[in-house]
Amino acid sequence: MSNGGQQIKLNDADKFMIRKAVLELAKTGIPRFTSIDDDVRNIHKVNSKAINLWDYVTAIGAQLSRPPYDPYRETISLDISIGRKRSRKVTLNIPLLIYGNMAIDSSSLESVHLALNRLAEKGNVLGLISEIEINTTTDNKRKYPLFKKVPFYINDTLEDYKKFCPDGLVLEYKDETSMNMLQNFRKEFDGPILVDVSKVFPFYIKTILEEGADGIIVDTDKVTKNERYNGRHAIAVIYDARKAINDYYKGREEEEEDDDDNTILVIAGDVNSSGKIVKATALGANVVGYSTSMLIAHSNMYSEKPSDISSIADNVYRHMVATKGEIKGIPAALGYSDFHNLSPSDLRTSSIDASLQGEIPLEGIDRTYKEMIEEVVNECVNEKGIKLNASETQEVLRCLGSE
Repeated sequence: MSNGGQQIKLNDADKFMIRKAVLELAKTGIPRFTSIDDDVRNIHKVNSKAINLWDYVTAIGAQLSRPPYDPYRETISLDISIGRKRSRKVTLNIPLLIYGNMAIDSSSLESVHLALNRLAEKGNVLGLISEIEINTTTDNKRKYPLFKKVPFYINDTLEDYKKFCPDGLVLEYKDETSMNMLQNFRKEFDGPILVDVSKVFPFYIKTILEEGADGIIVDTDKVTKNERYNGRHAIAVIYDARKAINDYYKGREEEEEDDDDNTILVIAGDVNSSGKIVKATALGANVVGYSTSMLIAHSNMYSEKPSDISSIADNVYRHMVATKGEIKGIPAALGYSDFHNLSPSDLRTSSIDASLQGEIPLEGIDRTYKEMIEEVVNECVNEKGIKLNASETQEVLRCLGSE
């Protein structure tokens, strides 16, 4: 492997890690998916729980060439616009959509509504995805963006949803009927349309984008229960979703003069904390779907009157203000004035598995495990004079656990 014409050589630490992984592969027949941290924490013996790879991913600090910002004195932007060229734009000041509210009662949803209104009044606009009608009065008229959820099994017309005056729609994709609904709604609705592909991920994304979807929603909790992603982490889902959208736009960059036609990626599921929101964004999420039930649960933990609408609204408000401060602090510490400038290069992991699933650089090495394996294979192939085509090389890498 070369960099600007210069050959990159592995140091002793790199070679030790590769040799250890290859030796384990030869001994067991499966690649090494654990790190030294696993041995120290003895994590495999604790209640037989699966490893939470989020705990093995950290953000690195700003370098001298990119000094940190002070989020209290300098502007750290969290803004994100939803909507492609053919759609009316919806802008969020906090890149969160409160998501998945079927399991909560109407009073809890009303608490969320009141909290979102208060947040919007203070310039902290985030959105709500809801299938349930929210009772509002003249005094508490909605001041935040509402995305009305349209289940695939409902035969209602667009007019039935327009009466809610939604800023956007969320379609749940299941089959060709869902695609027909998207086509019809796209012709008549000028707001952004998001499509939840959790039940069919990672298929049909290209077709859905070609039909004018403004965003893709992927619920990692649902996807990791599918056979295709069995045993894989939310990190892999986010990585694959981001790659699918990027592949759609590959080669179209010259056609686009700006970012107005870009599709956003909404990641929901296992991202209900500030740390996970930051990591998910660095891996490619534009917006995070924050669970309504989790939000209410957090609020009830600190409420002496869990059934009191006003009390829960106060706690939801404080929770979201605190979350905003926390997710602003991380990019500021990394030297970014824009939250969405975060990328996988700002992350490091001590887990080989996390590096493989999200192509995250390893701690102390600053390269992904895949890159290291590829370098060893290329070095070996060149030394032995072995002729391999691209597909054969990829097969070797898969056998070594880098794919």
